[in-house]
Amino acid sequence: MTRALIFCTTCKHDADNKLGPDGLTGGETLARHAEALLAERGRDDIAVQRQECLWSCTRHCNVWLRDTEKFSYLAGGFSPERTSAEAIIDWFDLHGASEEGWVAFRQWPDGMRGHFIARLPAMVETDDT
Repeated sequence: MTRALIFCTTCKHDADNKLGPDGLTGGETLARHAEALLAERGRDDIAVQRQECLWSCTRHCNVWLRDTEKFSYLAGGFSPERTSAEAIIDWFDLHGASEEGWVAFRQWPDGMRGHFIARLPAMVETDDT
C-alpha cells in the first residue's frame, strides 16, 4: 500500500497573491508544513510529494490524499499554514484506519470541513485485455 499527500506546487499563496512573503507558493508552503509535522511525529508511513498543477485552480492550496488501496481524495482551499497541515494529516490518519477510505463526517477535524473537491476510487488492476 502506498499512501501519499501530493501538494500542488503551483497553487497560489492566497486568493490575491501567487507567492507568500517568503517567496513560496501556498502549495509549497503547505507541503513543507506537512513534512515538518510528519518528521516531528516520527512518521515515515506517509510520503509528501509535489505536483505542478492539480487542475483545481479555482481553489488554492490543493492536495491529493492518495491511497493505492482505498478511496483517494482531492481537497483544496486551504490556508498555507501549519494548522491546515495538521488537519490534513489528522484526517488522513482516520482515513488510513478505515477499511475502505470512508471517514464519518462527525470525525473530521474542523480544518477539513468544506475542503473536499473529489473522491477517487482506488486503482484496481484487472486481467481484462
